[in-house]
Amino acid sequence: MSEPVEPSRCPLCGQPNQCAECDPGAQQPCWCMSATIDQDALERIPPALRNQACLCPRCARSEDLAKA
Repeated sequence: MSEPVEPSRCPLCGQPNQCAECDPGAQQPCWCMSATIDQDALERIPPALRNQACLCPRCARSEDLAKA
């Protein structure tokens, strides 16, 4: 059985994803609502973790993580 997904952590790197949806005190929409998310980053998310948590800004825009 897999561990539950932590919605405040990036599913690729595990770091805080800065998701405003996870912050009950947030006064504005999540950063990802106005960001361009790298398609390769989306494709690297394991299927079981998709649509469970936001990527962090670094992973969302980083093409060089795919090469790491």
